[in-house]
Amino acid sequence: MVAVLAHWEWRDMVPLTEAPLWNLPLRDFGIEDWRMVPVSGIRNSQRKAPLREFPTYQAALEGCTLHRVFIEPRSHETPETVWLHDFEHPEECIYIFGSAHYNPAVMHKRPEDSVVSIKTVQDKGVLWSHQAAVITLYDRCSRGNR
Repeated sequence: MVAVLAHWEWRDMVPLTEAPLWNLPLRDFGIEDWRMVPVSGIRNSQRKAPLREFPTYQAALEGCTLHRVFIEPRSHETPETVWLHDFEHPEECIYIFGSAHYNPAVMHKRPEDSVVSIKTVQDKGVLWSHQAAVITLYDRCSRGNR
């Protein structure tokens, strides 16, 4: 089981326009557990990747036994991360993404969790979370993990 948890980009987008940017790639990579924070109330019967919304990350992670993999840029808040190209994807995990304005690893990372960064030319951490998700899931798939 592979799950994805992320935060809606409330300041720069709205869930109605952001949801398709998540839905289509998650569906194509076979993600069957898609969680978003906070609750927006968005509904769409055409959505193939099942969306569940939660009020907080804590609520979204409650009872989750999957290995937690936070995908965050290297920063003063997360200075010691593993680069994605060096990361061994767990067979079962939940990939956790923040937003342009929120880094969930700061508040929710446990010692046994992984924090992974995507190497770019400038390493400025300007990828949108849905873009980072596609890169992460492609990397997982290209290494033979489903």
